[in-house]
Amino acid sequence: MVSESPMFSPLPLYFRGQDFPTIKQGSKTLIGSNGWLEKTGEGGLALDSESKTPQKRIGIFDSIKKIAKDMTEIHPYRRSPQVKPSGTQLLISLDAREQSLLYCELEYHLTCTLNKYISSELEKGRLVPTNFKKITDAWYQQGRPRVVGFRFDLETQVDLVALHISEFTFCGRRQCNPVEISSLLHAMKVNARAMRIRTFCQPDSVIAKQLADSQALFDMIGASDDVNRALSEIVHFFRVIVEREHKVSPQRQRGQKHTTLMASCDG
Repeated sequence: MVSESPMFSPLPLYFRGQDFPTIKQGSKTLIGSNGWLEKTGEGGLALDSESKTPQKRIGIFDSIKKIAKDMTEIHPYRRSPQVKPSGTQLLISLDAREQSLLYCELEYHLTCTLNKYISSELEKGRLVPTNFKKITDAWYQQGRPRVVGFRFDLETQVDLVALHISEFTFCGRRQCNPVEISSLLHAMKVNARAMRIRTFCQPDSVIAKQLADSQALFDMIGASDDVNRALSEIVHFFRVIVEREHKVSPQRQRGQKHTTLMASCDG
């Protein structure tokens, strides 16, 4: 069995020398009740005051539709060319390099956490052999290689958990509600498919929803404090860049207007 590497994140290194803030224990609550992702949906992207001690991470999944809606209304501009599908402008604050870093970390922690969770359920005798065989048969039929433990891709891991809703143990508010468990797993399956197609040009609202869904999943399967801290760092990385773009976009737009005005005068 391959041992786990020590906890490490490359995200703070991205801002090295750029005078960007680093996440500190007990500073701001980024996810969960009164967290930044939730406040983004309630009151915009302005820097919030110091948060109180983080409490239970509740309410994210319920407020995510509002988060996605408001994030598209708050930013009137974006760094890439404007796209207005159905009359709504999609906002992209993270460039391709920044998205590659975010998704690398997010997918790593999701797959590692699910691997540990499924392994724990196996040790407790809750893994159904026929369900597992169904997953592995489909895996090998696609010509995919053998894996260590349950280190399949994210979508396959989610499929395996979904086959054991009645057998596996779950935590949090969804633990006694198979419908909500199934709904969250379906959302994660959709996210896994989107993350697999690495275009690195996802809108802010999509990334925000994927982060909130990931936190809801971690709550539901009882992820460790280390994993939740890692996710908080990913959200912090996202937050810093979104707020940076929120501040510089009006300046960029004023510069574009000035250039356009000068060109008109010259004409």
